[in-house]
Amino acid sequence: MRKGIYLLLALVIVACSSDDGDNNNTLSPEYVGTWEALYSGDDFGDALVIISNTGDVTGVVDELYQVTGTLTNNGVLNAASGSVNDGVNTIWSGVLNTDGTGSGTWSNSGFSGEWVAVKN
Repeated sequence: MRKGIYLLLALVIVACSSDDGDNNNTLSPEYVGTWEALYSGDDFGDALVIISNTGDVTGVVDELYQVTGTLTNNGVLNAASGSVNDGVNTIWSGVLNTDGTGSGTWSNSGFSGEWVAVKN
């Protein structure tokens, strides 16, 4: 009886374990890397962002405000820069394309505009 319980426990453990080598959250390599963006509208400037292979977005706007966000497997970007504490909380949304281009919109406390990006 005890051997049967151990065998059942071993089967459950094997069945429930995951294979770390099979990551469905890995982005297409066309998205991964450094992107440069220009924004315009009620304000203008530039940004440099890095997309990780898991879709994490990090970077900086105007060499001053940190950017954090996510990119989905189909290229949808959602990010924010600045903070409420420094009075600048900008929301960035749009799409990055596998051809190395991207575009979207930004908004911040009544100000807004568009952005375009290219992959380095």
